Parts: sequence; structure tokens; C-alpha cells
Amino acid sequence: MKSTQSRASEIERQMLPGRQIRTAAAIILFACLAFLLWQLRHVLVVAFAAIVVATLLVGAGAVVGRFVPIGHKWAVAIAGLTIAVAIALTVWVAWPQLSTQSSNLMQQLNSSLSTLRDQTGVAMPNSLSELMDSSGGLLNSLLQNVTALAGTIFSAATGLIVVIVSGAFLAADPRLYREGMVLLVPPHYHEQARSALNRSGRGLTLWLVGKLISMAIIGVLVGLGAWAIGLPSPLALGLVAGLLEFLPLIGPLLGAIPGLLIAFSQGPTTLLWALLLYTVVQQLESNLITPAVLRKAVSVPPALFMLSVLCMGTLFGVMGLILSGPLTVAAFVLVRAIYVEDILGEDLEKAHGV
Repeated sequence: MKSTQSRASEIERQMLPGRQIRTAAAIILFACLAFLLWQLRHVLVVAFAAIVVATLLVGAGAVVGRFVPIGHKWAVAIAGLTIAVAIALTVWVAWPQLSTQSSNLMQQLNSSLSTLRDQTGVAMPNSLSELMDSSGGLLNSLLQNVTALAGTIFSAATGLIVVIVSGAFLAADPRLYREGMVLLVPPHYHEQARSALNRSGRGLTLWLVGKLISMAIIGVLVGLGAWAIGLPSPLALGLVAGLLEFLPLIGPLLGAIPGLLIAFSQGPTTLLWALLLYTVVQQLESNLITPAVLRKAVSVPPALFMLSVLCMGTLFGVMGLILSGPLTVAAFVLVRAIYVEDILGEDLEKAHGV
């Protein structure tokens, strides 16, 4: 008995160096992989932006496929062409007014900063450019990261082309890329990985569509409200509010700042009307519009959105801020599908529908 135990102990001692070497090699490999991912972090952000574009194209293609009996690739192509034509027509029709109002809005904001400084006695920059130059913390970090991102992908225009073209390729054959990702996990996890990716894509599609509808409604309401109370450049104010609505939680607050600054320079009555306008729109957005258009999408806790905005904005700049919402939704669904439901065994799909 003792000889058997001694032989087992001897074998274990002989195997120990091999285990230590394998453990050290695994740690080194993981560290190298983490370093490589960190160096490529901006490329990964661009890749996720392409996934967002592909998700929108696939969703639009599915709508086309409901009315026209054609293949997936043709449906996506028609949907993409329709979106491009709609954007081009909108820009062509609205660009003269939008360009003029945007230029006027920048001048009025600079004037409003001067008025705010003169009337309150608070040390304020003379212009928006000085405000950006003098601000530190998160904003300064965002601007630095924008420069880094632009340098990484050569230029903003090049990056946009890369995102759109990559998104088009992904949308043309999403199954090919999904199955490629499934092959990265062990075979007995293929079905779970495939289901998790499908659910993540469905949740992301619903969230994006709902968010775009909310953006359009908010932009129209703010533009009409600004025109009704006599604020200058109402089209530009509505566009700013609508675009910033895409940012979770902080977007509506940032979208209200230009209108309130301009209203402050025009007197207390206009300021009160502007406060009322943005308050009413914000209440409609949080209590009526968003619950109505996102009722079928995944429900993400607001705290996660806030943390995601801060983290993504600090790490990846403006690009990270823009993608913080969809990235949070996709990651939330994946974690819930893979960890909470599959590993922990909690059945949440029937309760939440995603």
C-alpha cells in the first residue's frame, strides 16, 4: 500500500514541472492576447460599428422581404439603396436651410456664452472652441481619443467608408460570419453560442429600430417647439436634439444645452418657455415615446448604460460614446443568454422575450 502511494507521489512530482510550464504558457498567451486586443481596440470599435450597420441593413432587408418575394441579398441591397436615396434626398432638400441655421447656431451659442458670463459673473470661455480647449477630464480625454481614432483609421472619412462597406458585406451573408464565430467555441457549445448570437442580434435590431424612431420623434418635437416659442435656428436645434438622443441617458441632457443657452441670452421669458419645452419633451420621451417604441426590445438597467457611456467614452472617444448604447445591449443579451440562463440555469427568455 505504501509503495503504491509512494509511486503515485513520485509520478505527481514528475508531472508537476509540466503542469507549471503549461500554466505559465497559458498565462503568457493570455497576456499577449490581451495586449494585442488593447493595441487593436480602435479597430475592434470600427468592427462593432460595422456590425451595427449590418444589423440595420438586415432589419431593413427583412422588412423589404415581407413585401417583395426576393432573396436575402437582393432585399438587403434594395433596403440599403432606399436608405441611401432617402438620406441623399433629405440632405439635398434640407441642406441649404440646415447649413445656414447651423452656422447661425454656432454664432448664437458663442454670443450666449458671452451673455452668460457678463450677467452671472462666472468665468466662462469666449467661445465653444475655448470651452473645449480649456475643459479637462472626460471631455479632454474624448478629444484626445478622437485624434487617436482618426490616426488609427487614417481619417474619419476613410473610417466611415470602412464601416459602411464592412457592414454591407456582413449584412449580405450574416450566417457565414455567425457560423465562423460559432466555430471558435468547443463543438458541444455550438448550439448555445448560435442561439446566444441570434438573440443578441434580434435584441440589437429591436433596440436600434426603436432608438431611431425615438430620435426622429424627439427631433421633430424639439424643432417644432423651438419654432413655436421663437428660438432661432429651430431646424438645427431639432437636429442636435434628435442626434444626441442616440446617446443613452446623457443624450437628452446634452441636446437641451444649446437651446437653453440661446434662450438665456434672449431673456427670462424665452428661457422659461425653453425650459418648459425641453422638460415636456423629456417627460414624453422617458414616459411615453421610449416605452412605446422599445416595448419589444431588451430592457437594460439604466446604471449599465451610464457605466458604459463613461467607460466607452473614456477609452474610445466620441466613437465609443456613439456605440455605447448598442454595445451595452448586445453584451447584456449575450451575458444573460450564456451565463445567466445557460450556466446558472435561470429561464429569463420567456419573461423578457429576448
